[in-house]
Amino acid sequence: MSDILPDLTTYAWQIVFAILILVIGRYAARYLSKFSVRLMEKGKMDRTLSKFLSGIIYYVSMAVVVIASLNQLGIETTSIVAVLATAGLAVGLALKDSLSNFAAGVMIIIFRPFVIGDFIEAGGTTGTVEVIGIFTTQMSTPDNKTIIVPNSAIISNCITNYSAKETRRVDLTIGVSYGSDIKRVKEILQGIVDADIRILKDPLPTIAVSELADNSVNFAYRLWVNSPDYWDVYFDTLESVKLKFDENKIAIPFPQMDVHITK
Repeated sequence: MSDILPDLTTYAWQIVFAILILVIGRYAARYLSKFSVRLMEKGKMDRTLSKFLSGIIYYVSMAVVVIASLNQLGIETTSIVAVLATAGLAVGLALKDSLSNFAAGVMIIIFRPFVIGDFIEAGGTTGTVEVIGIFTTQMSTPDNKTIIVPNSAIISNCITNYSAKETRRVDLTIGVSYGSDIKRVKEILQGIVDADIRILKDPLPTIAVSELADNSVNFAYRLWVNSPDYWDVYFDTLESVKLKFDENKIAIPFPQMDVHITK
């Protein structure tokens, strides 16, 4: 017993220290995780990303604590670290597409090319952003379909954000016949602008002859509106142009073919 007792005492103290490292390290990992969340929220980072990163910080910290506890017990941890590194590499290769989506999600959340509620064209689809996740972005199309797009498909292609600016320009091309009174046409188009309060007066609308085409004189009709009014003004203006032209006997040319049959 006199020979064994010192060794038992040493092992007992090692166990006690290992338990202390585990307990204290666990509390330290929790504190570090919560502190990182507060720090990221203070920096106005997206809550979803901050929660995800804080979880990674916690589990990495706990892995370090467990390895330190095992090392305190005299267990060789070099092989364990090597196994974990190999497993991490294997998992990384197996989940490379998911990791690519994750990296793209982080970039979207940090750089904010769009936010929830924006109407965008990205990843081969067009719709209103409903959810920005770590791996995917969910959009609602104008015909009320839900489309879930991988973040890597969004970040690796062009992103068109139709909601980023407060105003947009409605670009229309209005064609009239060569026999029409050009000045009268411009007066009618200007009257439509003056009658619609949704059309902004600054910047000024553009009403100008843009092309002498094969069958028509084409006018560039460019109107500035607030972004939410874009489609309403677009459709209403086309309807008003047709009605006003009919009232004033302004002809809108269209392709036609004359067929002559001889006996």
